[in-house]
Amino acid sequence: MHIFLFFTGLICCVTASGQKHLSGYVYSAKDSTVLEAVSIYFDGTTIGTITNQNGHYSIPIQEGIKSPLVLTMMGYSPVYINNYLNTDGKMPPVYLEEMTEQLDQVFLETDPWTRERKLKVFMLEFLGHSQEALKCKIRNPEVLKLHYSPSQLKLTAWANEPLIIENKYMGYTVDYTLSDFHVNYEKSLNSGMQFVNMVYYEGFNFYQELKKKTRKKYIKNRENSYSGSTLHFMRSLAQKKLHENGFRIFYDKFEAPPYLHFEFRKVQDKTYVKLLVDKLSILYDNDEQSAIQTNQPFMIDAFGNHTPPNAIIMGGAMSTRRFAFMLPLDYKLLPE
Repeated sequence: MHIFLFFTGLICCVTASGQKHLSGYVYSAKDSTVLEAVSIYFDGTTIGTITNQNGHYSIPIQEGIKSPLVLTMMGYSPVYINNYLNTDGKMPPVYLEEMTEQLDQVFLETDPWTRERKLKVFMLEFLGHSQEALKCKIRNPEVLKLHYSPSQLKLTAWANEPLIIENKYMGYTVDYTLSDFHVNYEKSLNSGMQFVNMVYYEGFNFYQELKKKTRKKYIKNRENSYSGSTLHFMRSLAQKKLHENGFRIFYDKFEAPPYLHFEFRKVQDKTYVKLLVDKLSILYDNDEQSAIQTNQPFMIDAFGNHTPPNAIIMGGAMSTRRFAFMLPLDYKLLPE
């Protein structure tokens, strides 16, 4: 999920071979010295690089990409940039601000939960409840800040530096900048017990291979995770290949023509979609049942990424696939 984008004009250049690149320099805003080893990547993908000793970088850009470009370095505030397809020169210099020590948020009520309990809930709701999630590990959980509000029945989490997540099920190491995370609870009127009503999280992430050579089991697990996923569904919807890819649509308990309750508008490689009814059920491979609801129209880009992310609420099988099953947006668009 990717929001909170900060837009700046960028420049795209083309090499003699025809491969598009973004290139430029990164400096410290404090004294204008060059910054080496700044991580630069397209959000949600495996496409990334670092600056050299001169603060210079060059990063390839894939056709149809719309993800923001992220520049991040420990001790500095990250920069998020979009709109990098307009001109044909070098990218203007970027100056990173040193990160000042941030005070913890102030809450007006006592948090009755222990950190251990809050961290356990975070791990379950962020990584997932499945056996696959047990193969994921957050290397630096100490950077997480957690708060439970008894009056709002809400658990909130945030971090001032990226989470480093090792996913031994999918074979990725992921740098995840957590922008927002919350779990909303409801109380049973009969028993008074709490249960999870909604989980929401968003952030910027960069995927790297866990091993130098991708193992066969990782390739198989990635394929299994992709099949019937939200990413698979969004790509199929944008390409109008729902039926061909194993998706069936139901409305009010009856199967419907796959695109009857959607309105489409195509603008180049973007597909703008409006759901015309309150809720649709989705059946994948005649087995997995999910549901889709929207609160506003949304856009699907060439990668299958939908924005704004909070425009859509997925239910059923797709909603249970948490971070442990997440794939980079360029999955199946680049060779394994």
